[in-house]
Amino acid sequence: MLTGSVSGTLKGFLLLLMAIMLAIPLLAQSQAGAAISMIVWGAATFAVVPPLQMRVMRVAHEAPGLSSSVNIGAFNLGNALGAAAGGAVISGGLGYAFVPVMGAIIAGLALLLVWFSGRAQPEEAFASQ
Repeated sequence: MLTGSVSGTLKGFLLLLMAIMLAIPLLAQSQAGAAISMIVWGAATFAVVPPLQMRVMRVAHEAPGLSSSVNIGAFNLGNALGAAAGGAVISGGLGYAFVPVMGAIIAGLALLLVWFSGRAQPEEAFASQ
């Protein structure tokens, strides 16, 4: 299920993020396509944050301040690792067009993490706490 739950919302936005990043190399061949893809990419990127934050807060409800600060630290680490992955793609000779594809691969890995963590701990368990 992709809607009706925090995990479902997160999965949906990660899928949207993957789709738009895979489409960027094609859409960026025109100015209008590039502009539209950047708007959708930006919206999808920021849309991932609230459900992820809610999920973290539900899991670590006994230490909301600590869990929130660790979550933001993880976002910053993700930014750094994403920049490193993009740099590795370019310096590896794959070109600028492959950078969003690498981003889609990373978003796919995040989707797998959400999927498997949800199977390990159902969201209903979080809601009852």
